[in-house]
Amino acid sequence: MTSDAVLAADPVFQLNVLLWALEDLPDMTSVQPVLRRAGYRVESLGRPLLLSAGEQTASALRTITGSADRSPCRPDLCLENQDHPVTLVVELKSRGFSHDSSNVRQAVKLIIASQDLAESYAETQPRPGHVVYGTVESDAVRLAETLQGLHESIASQGVPATPTATVGISIDDEGAKLSTSPLSDLPAPAQQALQTPATVLHRQGEDDIRPLYVIPWTPGIEGTQDPELQADGYRELTARIIVEAMAIIGQATVPTPTLEITGTMLLSRATFGVFDRWQDTDRRQFAAAATDVMARALQSLGGFQRQHRDTISLSLSSHDEQAEAVKLLEQARPADKMTNLEAAVNEAPRLFDEY
Repeated sequence: MTSDAVLAADPVFQLNVLLWALEDLPDMTSVQPVLRRAGYRVESLGRPLLLSAGEQTASALRTITGSADRSPCRPDLCLENQDHPVTLVVELKSRGFSHDSSNVRQAVKLIIASQDLAESYAETQPRPGHVVYGTVESDAVRLAETLQGLHESIASQGVPATPTATVGISIDDEGAKLSTSPLSDLPAPAQQALQTPATVLHRQGEDDIRPLYVIPWTPGIEGTQDPELQADGYRELTARIIVEAMAIIGQATVPTPTLEITGTMLLSRATFGVFDRWQDTDRRQFAAAATDVMARALQSLGGFQRQHRDTISLSLSSHDEQAEAVKLLEQARPADKMTNLEAAVNEAPRLFDEY
C-alpha cells in the first residue's frame, strides 16, 4: 500500500481532499465537508485568470520573474462563499518552493491577477481574491514565507497584490487533515473552518482512503505522480466511464436510430458533476480521452459511429443489439493500460483529426 507521505504529496489526492471538504454531505459520515460548512462552494477548476495589460504589471513581472509574459494563469480551484465577498484562488503543490523555483512565475501571476477578479469573471463590480496554496504540512510554513516575500516584492513595484496563505495537507491515524498557521492569513470563513486541524477523510484502522476520490485522475500530471497511484487513477476513472456508458445504453429505449454519447457527459456523471466546472485548457483532451475509451470497446458494433473527438453515436435497432453493446462494455478491461485512459491520453492528437 502506498505510504502516507507519498499519498499526501500526490496532486490527485490533494485535489480530492479539497473537493470532499466542499461536498454537500449529511452529518455523521466518514467525510467532514469543513469548507462547505463554512459557506464555500466550488466555482470552477482551471479558470483562466487575466492580468492587467498595463506597463506597470509587465515591469513587475519582468523584474521579479525575468519575463513580462502576461498570459492567463489557471489555478486548480476557485471557491466562492455565499456570505463573504472574497473568492479563494487555490493552487495545489506536491511540495513547497523557494524564490529560486520555476513555480515563482505562476505564483506571482496569481497574486497579481487575484487582487481583483472582476475582469476574469466578466463582472463590473470588484471581486477580491485571496491566493491559497495547499501543500504537504511539513512544507506549509516555508511556502508561506515564500509567498509573503513575493507579495512584498510585487507591492514594492507599485502593483496591487492580493493576500496569500497556505494550507497544510497531512495524513495520520485519524485520516486526511487540513491545517493552517497562522490563521490570520486566511479570510474569516476559512479561519472558522480551519481553526483546529480539520480531519476531512476519516480512516478506519488501516483502510485505504483513496476509494473516496471524486476525480481519480486529471490530465497534465504525467511525470509528477507516483507510478502506482497514476495506474490506479487510470483504472478507476476508466471503470467509472465504462459503467456510466453501460447505464446510458442499457436504459435507452429501442429501437433508436441515433443514441449520442459524449465524453463530457460520461465525465460529468463519473465525477459527480465536478467536470461541469472544469475550465482548464485540457478539458477537451480529458473529454476526448473518455470518448476514446468507449470507442475502443464499441468499435466492432455494427451501428457504431464516431462523430468527432467528444461524441459517438449508436444505432440500436433491437434489444439484441442493445444487449451486445452492453456486453462489449462489460468485457472492457479498465486495468489494461493498452486500452484504458492511459492509452487514450498517450495517443498523438493527430489520430483524432479524422473525427
